[in-house]
Amino acid sequence: MKVFSSAILLVAMAVTISGQSAQKPKRFLTAPLTIEDQGSFFVGGVQKVTYQAAPAPPNQPLTPHQITIGQMYVQFQIPAKKYPGGWPVIMVHGSSHTAACLESTPDGREGWYPYFVRKGVPSYVVDQAGRGRSGFDESVIHEGEAKMVAGDVKGGADMIPGFGRITDDGAWTAWFGHLVPANSTILTGKLIAHGDPADPNPHPDQYQHVAPLFPIDTVDSAIVSRAGALGPAPSGSPETYALEYYKQLVPNAEVTLPGSICNTCDPKEIAPANTWTPQNLATLVERLGGAIVVTHSQSGIMGHHMARILKERGHLGLLKGLVTLEGSCSLPNSGLQAADFDNIPYLAVKGDYTATSMVCQDTVNAINARRAEKQGTAKAEYVKLDDMGILGVTHMMMLDKKNLEIADVLYNWLGKNVSASRGTRSTH
Repeated sequence: MKVFSSAILLVAMAVTISGQSAQKPKRFLTAPLTIEDQGSFFVGGVQKVTYQAAPAPPNQPLTPHQITIGQMYVQFQIPAKKYPGGWPVIMVHGSSHTAACLESTPDGREGWYPYFVRKGVPSYVVDQAGRGRSGFDESVIHEGEAKMVAGDVKGGADMIPGFGRITDDGAWTAWFGHLVPANSTILTGKLIAHGDPADPNPHPDQYQHVAPLFPIDTVDSAIVSRAGALGPAPSGSPETYALEYYKQLVPNAEVTLPGSICNTCDPKEIAPANTWTPQNLATLVERLGGAIVVTHSQSGIMGHHMARILKERGHLGLLKGLVTLEGSCSLPNSGLQAADFDNIPYLAVKGDYTATSMVCQDTVNAINARRAEKQGTAKAEYVKLDDMGILGVTHMMMLDKKNLEIADVLYNWLGKNVSASRGTRSTH
């Protein structure tokens, strides 16, 4: 086990504190918010009795204990003045993130969560089950270790899941730019932004003069100086490895939860991520008496599984709208059909630096075909921000410098296409 020197930690803290002392407090909100209520709670979860809730003391007998797993953390704000007849909105983050990406931006601007509240929308954000404040099941790691100690090395190793996550440089190369030259690593290459003269894959002409809108210039000076850093220093500009944004990235610890089987889905084997969060989202929608759900990236398919679960429970009518931001729109994967959205407005959105999803387009077309045949009433649409002239938008559009402009695209679309609640209000 590596030991992190307390002296190094103190140096890192000193650099951070000294850097902060020269900064003035920053206002994140565009204006004061007037709210009726705010708070947090948990939904879902099941009991698990295990002998390995924690490492057993040496030479002590194992004792069974109960823990709760699979629950989902929910945070909410209810505006004092709600827009007429509006349904609450539930926002769900994607891979390696938590609800923090919806609260504010890395450069200290207002996020979608408070902005929707400002617009009069009761708003709920969640940490996916198995992630962040929702917690994860640590006992599977101890159970695997116990098997290995007992001599079943392969059986124990198979029980310990691999934790995926988006790395700092992985986020950069996926959304903000490139690692050059080709086949280099962070120890031998250099991270460059889209549009850099060395860009190996320049965008079409209309994007050439559009700078990336993500705040990749917001860095932590202590991280730049590598105070307390572990391992060798990457090559290239140290600022590209010191973004405030990277601090949001966490492991996908939902892999510690069990998966499930869905007989109507293709494939039928459902991963842990698509098992627990969809169940909990369905419960939250039911608890609120109806809601609009906005998903992003990894959670796109979770929104669809949630719709299936609501359908199985006879409560699909409580889903008042589904928004998929650069996530999976697959109906077969989630055991759904276009007819399931006859009365549910459906919006898919793509940013600027991303490829068009034919699956999302096909889903939208299938829903609208039923509407054209007067079998459905709800509208489906695939909105492409580049077609609207909103250029330079990355995959993490809720954190981009035009994040509130994009929020207005969602807000206005929902306002036009989601039926009013006729006085129904959110409860929790």
